Amino acid sequence: MKINLVDHIELVHGAAEVVAAENGFTFLRMSPPLTEFYSYSEAAEIRANCASGVRICFRSNTPFVAMQFSYGRPAREIYAVDLVVDGVQRSTFAPESVEDGFAFDAELPAGGGEHTIELYLPHLCECTVLELVIADDATLEPVKYQGGRIMFLGDSITQGMTCTSPLRSYAAMLAAGLKRDFHNISVGGAVMRQEVGRLALDFSWNTAVVAFGVNDCAQKRPLEDFTADTRGFLEALTSREGVSIYMLTPIPWLSGPEGNNLEEYREIIRKVAADFDQVTVIEGTDLVPAESKYFADGCHPNDAGMQVFAENLLARIK
Repeated sequence: MKINLVDHIELVHGAAEVVAAENGFTFLRMSPPLTEFYSYSEAAEIRANCASGVRICFRSNTPFVAMQFSYGRPAREIYAVDLVVDGVQRSTFAPESVEDGFAFDAELPAGGGEHTIELYLPHLCECTVLELVIADDATLEPVKYQGGRIMFLGDSITQGMTCTSPLRSYAAMLAAGLKRDFHNISVGGAVMRQEVGRLALDFSWNTAVVAFGVNDCAQKRPLEDFTADTRGFLEALTSREGVSIYMLTPIPWLSGPEGNNLEEYREIIRKVAADFDQVTVIEGTDLVPAESKYFADGCHPNDAGMQVFAENLLARIK
């Protein structure tokens, strides 16, 4: 049975829209205003178009699941797909070459009735699902998560840049640890802009994880501008009643250039967030140790760094 993901949009999580392409389905995690906001360069446009955090989730008694992809422009040449069954990562699939696309066919646990199946799409490239197939006589039901949705807002670290598969990003691992639905609108290279906070209100969520500052520091943004944008950002998010917001200060930056004082930006986050009762500040320096073994390039955590990041953040949010 081929699944039409427009007809079954309830199976898609982490996307604002599913678009029927000529030969398959593409996934837009940004709203139209956010897409426009991140159109200032080709690099930003590609990163915004990546399917970061997009999953296809359903319950079924199918004995197998098969998928076929084609790929567009990459933010990083990482094309892996993660398969999770009943909350346990079962397989990671990745192509040897992307020129002709990619397909896989995975057997699922036999017997025992229905299973919860989650397919994490490639998170650092544009992609099209050409085909999603389960057994013809299989059941098919959407997954209903409890506790509301987490919204992730940040830069390349929160988008998952450099980790080797989508489930290895700290955002995906945190949401899995909390057993929550999530939507990730983070974009590599992004800085703190209050417009993004306002546009985040177009989405359904009741928890937000916010992590900016490294790019602001790298670009030497004036501290008064960063302060104003941080305040405007939080004013927008806290205008929604009953929300919880976790504001992360920047994690260690081992390769930061001399003369850029990241601690100044951390201190602004602390001071501004203190004015909002709904906001909890979590120190990024407590989440990832300042050791090279946890970093891919001195700035972005590697898989081990993402793992410890998620574990430490989960402990603080729980």
